[in-house]
Amino acid sequence: MELSNKAAYLKGLMEGLKIDESTDQGKVMKAMAELMEEMAKAIEDVTVLADETVDVVDSLSDDLSDLEDDFYDEFYDDDEDDDEAFDDETLYECVCPTCGETIVMDDKMVEKGSVECPNCGESLEFDFSDDDVEE
Repeated sequence: MELSNKAAYLKGLMEGLKIDESTDQGKVMKAMAELMEEMAKAIEDVTVLADETVDVVDSLSDDLSDLEDDFYDEFYDDDEDDDEAFDDETLYECVCPTCGETIVMDDKMVEKGSVECPNCGESLEFDFSDDDVEE
């Protein structure tokens, strides 16, 4: 039973008691019944708005997730399947010496030895030959 129905039921019960509304107690009971009716309607209105808000937030969340997937697939994940993208990968950052843009790269991009700056198009090359450690 909805709140407004319960409030109407209680109001009906109070009317069935034939309370004299000219007395102080009768005035209080009548005012309380009217207040409950108004509160029930307001709560139901807020509940409807909350449900609509949840639906909008869910829709926005889904849209944002789709945009993130599209961005990461296009920018970082040209050679991998969608299911394998960023699974426990380490990400690296470098700064483009031409424009100062910070570029985020995954292991596959670093292994290629070069990357193109998405901001200015400058080709950045990586040389790891000095990093080999002799054992």
